[in-house]
Amino acid sequence: MSSPPPPHATGAADAAVAAPRGGAWRRLRAILPWLLGLAILVWLFRRVPVDAVVAALAGGPWLGLTAYVAAELAVLLVVDAWATEVTLRACGGSPPFRQVLAMRGATYLLNLVHFAAGQGVFGWYLAKSGRGGWSAGGALLLLFVTQGLALVVVLAFGLLLAPAWLASRGLPLAGLALAGIAGYLVVVGTAPRWAGRVPLLRPLLAAGLPGHLMGVAARLPHMVLLVLLNWGVYRVWGMPVPLRFGLAVWPLLMLVSALPITPAGLGTVQALQMSLFASWAPGGDLATRQAAVLALTVAQYALALLLQAAIGAWCLRTLRFDQLRTS
Repeated sequence: MSSPPPPHATGAADAAVAAPRGGAWRRLRAILPWLLGLAILVWLFRRVPVDAVVAALAGGPWLGLTAYVAAELAVLLVVDAWATEVTLRACGGSPPFRQVLAMRGATYLLNLVHFAAGQGVFGWYLAKSGRGGWSAGGALLLLFVTQGLALVVVLAFGLLLAPAWLASRGLPLAGLALAGIAGYLVVVGTAPRWAGRVPLLRPLLAAGLPGHLMGVAARLPHMVLLVLLNWGVYRVWGMPVPLRFGLAVWPLLMLVSALPITPAGLGTVQALQMSLFASWAPGGDLATRQAAVLALTVAQYALALLLQAAIGAWCLRTLRFDQLRTS
């Protein structure tokens, strides 16, 4: 009769078995949002005539859309990097703008997985640039907070322009969000002692109320441009969505795309756009008009993925070159 293995051998064997399982679970979690987004797209395609989607894609102004999306991503990257630099300076210092621009652009590669993944890598870049782990995490938290505050402000102003059926539902929620923001800013302004004992919160306290307001003010042009440029895509594709309606609706779509459900709102944002913008699409019936909107959203998403990957790869190469040059 053989003797049982020693405890350390059993632990090693269990770890060896658990490691592949853990790796498989991580891979599944990475692809699950994509699978969910693609499942929603499949459901959407089953609701509209596929031949109408194909016809809209075949007859669409691809050259104009490609140029527009490329210019849109380039402008947004510059404005995003500028707002990021302003916010970082408010809480302890920022790398030079050129480096922030490359860091922001490099995160586009992981933004393809999810927005939060790209932001996490940006925090890692900040830690490597000399801020330290806790300081980088707190600075990243400040960036999240100021982005969220700016989005709520844009959303609230957009709802003032919204049709009655949308404003009546959205304005009370926006009012609650603004009240929560006011409460948060009061806490930041008073700088309670318990918060100062938490390393992650120190950059937020260092920024204080003036730094938060400065960060939000710098982020507002970025958010407004996001709304305007996303509305402009419909004009490029030949769908005359009114500016007032675009200003009212796109902040909501941006909020949905930021939710940790699918990558960049894949599927969920397309479904909302189909229901909101079909009135301005060509076609003799609702299904055909929805197919035209779906074609545009798929085309824009695909182009944005390809161009973001190209921008991310270029910025990552720039970062590596700078590191080699300074080492």
